[in-house]
Amino acid sequence: MMLFANVERLLAALGALLLFTLNEVRMFQGMPRAADPGDGRVHAVWMQIGGAPDQVYLSLVDIGVRWGLAGLTAALAIWALVETLQPAKAKS
Repeated sequence: MMLFANVERLLAALGALLLFTLNEVRMFQGMPRAADPGDGRVHAVWMQIGGAPDQVYLSLVDIGVRWGLAGLTAALAIWALVETLQPAKAKS
């Protein structure tokens, strides 16, 4: 028996987590620190990366992407957990 028999579920969950983290860093580094009504970035979000808390302003698209990636990460982590905890099927 291999230690990591079905590694694709682990890689999928880790990939989603990496994508979510990269998006958070992108938003922390690139989003404005003041509201910009002309650009639609009026929704304030507190973020903390590397111990530096700051408030950034996001548009509805940015918020949708953030929550979508969070949902994808949670769904893949749950899928990986469920698949891992299922009893192994006996080969005939």
